[in-house]
Amino acid sequence: MKEKTLRIILPLVTFLFFILLFQSGCNSHHPYAVEYIGAWGKQGTQPGEFDQPMGIAIDKDGNVYVADSGNNRIQKFSATGQFITQWGDSGSAPAKLDRPMHLGVHKGGLVLVPDFGNDRIQVFRYDGVYQLHWGNDKNLDGPSGIAFLGLDTVLVADFYNHRIGIYRLDGTFLSHVGSKGSGPGQLSYPTDVAGDSEGNIIVADAYNHRIQKFSPDGRLLHTWGVQSTQEPTPGTFNVANALDIDAQGRIYVADFYNNRIQVFSPEGRFLAQFGNDSTAVTTMHKPTDIAVAPSGMIYVADWGNNRILTYRIKK
Repeated sequence: MKEKTLRIILPLVTFLFFILLFQSGCNSHHPYAVEYIGAWGKQGTQPGEFDQPMGIAIDKDGNVYVADSGNNRIQKFSATGQFITQWGDSGSAPAKLDRPMHLGVHKGGLVLVPDFGNDRIQVFRYDGVYQLHWGNDKNLDGPSGIAFLGLDTVLVADFYNHRIGIYRLDGTFLSHVGSKGSGPGQLSYPTDVAGDSEGNIIVADAYNHRIQKFSPDGRLLHTWGVQSTQEPTPGTFNVANALDIDAQGRIYVADFYNNRIQVFSPEGRFLAQFGNDSTAVTTMHKPTDIAVAPSGMIYVADWGNNRILTYRIKK
């Protein structure tokens, strides 16, 4: 009797196991989509207004920081776009700014600002109080993007040096990745950089119109993207201007002249795009940066429209 029962049960258990495995596989490829939430900002110089917003980042509390490049200041907002504070104005003295770019927010309560025109990185507290700066030497020539590996390693997209500089948080130079060129592992005016959970370095290789992914020791792992033609197709770029990584490892790229955000798997497989639709309220005009919160909220610096667009990842 027991043997007969086992002969019935075992095939049933095996069948159910494969059904669950199949469903798990299907769920892992569930279609990715976002929904539009809203926007804030317009052109101007008042709090909450922008002149060519270049960078955007999110702190551990969900607050949003915007590099308001044309106004040479940083503005801080709540997650829903309420103005909190601002700091900076034009100049070269400490805490002054000249075209702040793709800023980075450190978990230790610091905001690192690539001060592009002054060839330096400036470090502020979350409340905007100046702490220190580093650079102003041959190791930095037009810093344009910031990312972190752990708590003490800073990645800097070094625009005119065509490389990613690797530094300590205090500005001590460690090494670099990349050199000028269009070959594998070479860079042409990189504008932004990100670090993933495995310590890999992902680069917006802007004027090679591609994304390159390096291992922690600088070995090239993946590259994807070519320059778009007149009709941009998924996976092509017309200046891959900025990027960010979400909690699932998906890579978001601000495709500047194609007026869209593209989303990829960690290996570079195209997943989705948004922003280049025909709805005036959501159509992007030269997006310059993107930030994705752990909550699934997405913030886009819509440079040409002088505003911040907000989206949410659909569950």
